Amino acid sequence: MKRNLYAAVLLVLVCAVVIASSRFVTSATDQTRQQVQMAYQAALNGDFDIARNAYRSAADQCRQNSRLLYLMVRRSLLDEINESLALLSNYAQADNMADLGVETSRVTEQLDQLQDSFLAVF
Repeated sequence: MKRNLYAAVLLVLVCAVVIASSRFVTSATDQTRQQVQMAYQAALNGDFDIARNAYRSAADQCRQNSRLLYLMVRRSLLDEINESLALLSNYAQADNMADLGVETSRVTEQLDQLQDSFLAVF
């Protein structure tokens, strides 16, 4: 009887860890996506200093989240996102709006792929 109880407790614990992990992955990617979209909107409005700062903030936040995300998702996806985010602030200039739009879309798609890579199993 004790073995069944231990198995049930272990199963509940594993489920709790998976649910908490999925919430963290969703929260981290949604937060970064929102920061990137706000930065792009600031660039569209001509506020390039605000956009550069917002892109840098998103890159810093993603790097901090990566420490824990490395345990849950493929490292190559995170590395691509971190590289793309590091470059975005350099594109936030009046003469680079087309490139900025493309790179912002790329990062957004990479964030979707990251979220899907973890949550697609569930």
